[in-house]
Amino acid sequence: MDEIIKQIVQIDSVAVSNRKNNEQALKEKRERYEEEILTYREEHLKKANERAEELYKQIIAMGEADHHLEEEKYKKLALASQNRYLEVEEELINEVFDKLFRVEGSD
Repeated sequence: MDEIIKQIVQIDSVAVSNRKNNEQALKEKRERYEEEILTYREEHLKKANERAEELYKQIIAMGEADHHLEEEKYKKLALASQNRYLEVEEELINEVFDKLFRVEGSD
């Protein structure tokens, strides 16, 4: 009977040892997978942030280019308006002086 009890104790001891080894192996696997997931997540977040920054810079550059084009367009329009004003102003001044001289000349 003692022999049977010793065998049962030995079998139980081996089973407990196997269970502990399996638990430890599962724990190590879980930790490894969690680390892989964390690394994967961090890498993809970093790449996503870099891409977002790149797109942001492209959008800003496009906006600045559009702004520059619009600014040049309005500068040209302002210059054309100013030139036209100067042309009209000179014509009006000449016309006013012509009329003044005619009025004074008829007196």
